[in-house]
Amino acid sequence: MELEKDDRLKLHCVIIDFSIWDDTIHLNAKKFHQKYNVYPNILLANEYTYRKIDLYAQKHPERLIDPYGEETIETSSYPYTGLSYFTTEDYSLELCMDFDLQDGSFTLIFDEDPDFSGEPVPVPEDKEEGERVYRFNKKSA
Repeated sequence: MELEKDDRLKLHCVIIDFSIWDDTIHLNAKKFHQKYNVYPNILLANEYTYRKIDLYAQKHPERLIDPYGEETIETSSYPYTGLSYFTTEDYSLELCMDFDLQDGSFTLIFDEDPDFSGEPVPVPEDKEEGERVYRFNKKSA
């Protein structure tokens, strides 16, 4: 049996202080860009890490933008069920699961043609299509 070669660009990272999780991701995305001359488009982490990120993200509700990018979590009519994207002026990361990563660890990836076979953050089965698409807008520092 032949193993599939993974030729995607990757950078493994760690969040030490979740109170600055967004700065940590942004700093590492910039390092990724310096190394590969392209921004990552996928962020892999485990469920624990996403729960911690989500907890701290909700402390900045003005940065949690609805599916259409028009309203914040406070004014939107869409129910908030978690994050799907991390967005800046330069790039957007789709949040995907990797159950094998350690708590607090994440991997940034550039995948030219992502197929997301089993990777996206799971949508709860009782939720309708389009509800889990809130994004966190990271303001440039």
